[in-house]
Amino acid sequence: MRKTWLNKILRSVFTKLLIIILFTGIAVNLVAGGFFWIHRSAAVRPLNQNILQYANYIIADLGTPPSLERARQVAAKAALQIYFEGSDQSWATADEIYDFKKAYWRLWGKNPAVSVGRYHGHHFIEIDHEAGRFVFGLDKSFEMGPERIRLVVILLSLLTLIFIGAFLSIRWIMQPVRWLGEGVREVGRGNLKHRVPLKRSDELRELAEAFNDMTDRIRAMMHAKEQLLLDVSHELRSPLTRVKVALEFLPEGKARDSIANDICEMEKMINAILETARRHHLHGDLKLRPTDLVSLLGEILPDYQNQPPGVRLEAFPQTLFVNADPEQVKTVFRNFLANGIKFSVANSDPVRISLKSEPRQTVIEIADNGIGIPAEELAFIFEPFYRVDKSRSKATGGYGLGLSLCKTIMEAHNGKIEIASKPGEGTTVSLYFPE
Repeated sequence: MRKTWLNKILRSVFTKLLIIILFTGIAVNLVAGGFFWIHRSAAVRPLNQNILQYANYIIADLGTPPSLERARQVAAKAALQIYFEGSDQSWATADEIYDFKKAYWRLWGKNPAVSVGRYHGHHFIEIDHEAGRFVFGLDKSFEMGPERIRLVVILLSLLTLIFIGAFLSIRWIMQPVRWLGEGVREVGRGNLKHRVPLKRSDELRELAEAFNDMTDRIRAMMHAKEQLLLDVSHELRSPLTRVKVALEFLPEGKARDSIANDICEMEKMINAILETARRHHLHGDLKLRPTDLVSLLGEILPDYQNQPPGVRLEAFPQTLFVNADPEQVKTVFRNFLANGIKFSVANSDPVRISLKSEPRQTVIEIADNGIGIPAEELAFIFEPFYRVDKSRSKATGGYGLGLSLCKTIMEAHNGKIEIASKPGEGTTVSLYFPE
């Protein structure tokens, strides 16, 4: 789980942009630092000369022979440590100066009389003077004094604010991508009324407009398809009525019975089409009321108990109320129970009805151990007239309108249907009722 979460972060466009900005900042600093380092020598020479002159000025100020008292005064004012070693005396303004004996030394420039050393952050300058040997140490407290610590804190704070600002800016810029992702998921669930917000004036706004235009076109195409089915169904009723009247004048026989059966099938199909279309407009006509699903299932289950492999109710409370239209919900239950029994083997386990715990919604699961549905077919099973069995044999199903009708009913209740299936193992239908 943790690895999946980490991979998701590393693969996100947001993270990639953030990494690019971070590495760009590092590269800019390295290039700028490189140029400063290259041109540093031009500024170091006069600086070195000034430091050397300052050191010589201090040596001259200490007098001949050098005075320890004066050295202490100068050291206190200049935040320095001074060590002197001559032919007849040696002294130091502070014990810390003796770290110079452990320091790593190198010549400063081309002057053999001046060397610089360092030991654990302690910097030294050694000058061989005619009066003796002088060592100047930069006071350690000067390196990270209160002022410098405050500057470091300010620098780190500014860098943190810059990083947070970059993070929030990228998040704001990438927000339309999240809106588009949500739109794709909603359209994938069948919600063609979802609109992606148009709150920007960049290329992502154009993409959002194209996405909204696409969903409008798809919705128009779906509406045209449904309207075509409705129009054809209405138009077929009159010819069917005339055929039925003409059929009464035919003599009894197998030909008449065959035609009568075909007419009956066509009438059932037309009625199913018209009923499905009617359900699409039931949102305002649903007779919603508190409905006990346990009691509702109790009314339905006796019709299927004697049909092998049977039906079993599992882990249900005494009552389970949702706000629903009882007759419409019965249609959904009957459809999936009939399918579960129809596509199960007679000696398999019974079709199971169970309650699944979900926050803010009630989920009823209907599971069977039947033949299952291939994975490539699951995306299309709610389409009108779609049948997994391409032969469309009457022995393996109806007209392909049952699941489309169930989907319409659940959406009218602001719910949804999810189906998981594996060929040879069975199918699990999840019905989501909002609380």
